Amino acid sequence: MNLTKLFETQAKLDEHIMQEHPELRGQNNLDWKLLALQVELAECANEWRGFKKWSKDQEPRTVVYEDCKSCDAEGSISYHGNGSGEWLPCNKCEGSGVTVAGNPLLEEYVDCLHFILSIGLEIGYTNFSEENMNEYFAQLEEHENHDITGHFIVLNWIVGCIYENKIHYEQTLFELINLGEMLGFTWDEVEVAYFEKNKINHARQESGY
Repeated sequence: MNLTKLFETQAKLDEHIMQEHPELRGQNNLDWKLLALQVELAECANEWRGFKKWSKDQEPRTVVYEDCKSCDAEGSISYHGNGSGEWLPCNKCEGSGVTVAGNPLLEEYVDCLHFILSIGLEIGYTNFSEENMNEYFAQLEEHENHDITGHFIVLNWIVGCIYENKIHYEQTLFELINLGEMLGFTWDEVEVAYFEKNKINHARQESGY
């Protein structure tokens, strides 16, 4: 886990946003970032779906499909490439006509990660310690017994606490990292998804998103 690298990467994105939105310089940006994080947590919970006890479909949205571009969703391609001769199952989609386009739950989770990092930069959080994080996680194993639903509730509450006192930031950061583990993500998966979304966020600034 290299949170220092993520903070550095987030700082570049935040600066890019400031360049595109100069009215944000010199003003309080903490309140809207906190609200944005709570919104993203809600969107993450929505993709997780485990709280939807009224529904028979509570499976997390971890895979989304799109039509295979290699075979135009037909499931097969011409051996000669010109429509004549032998047709073979498409090796991109294994003859299904669709390919995996993403992981909505992971994408929403890394949106949360973007905002918690940005909030840390906003309040000048520079004392991240992996040792402190490991100690915090050890205490969680001893005392915390939240399920994922409870974890989302606690996280939203702690995010609100930052609005009143910035001392709650580090706990929120650690709890968000813990949520990723509870959702079944490895840190390698999270980092890859974070950097992919970070590139998209830069591109959005360039395009006037």
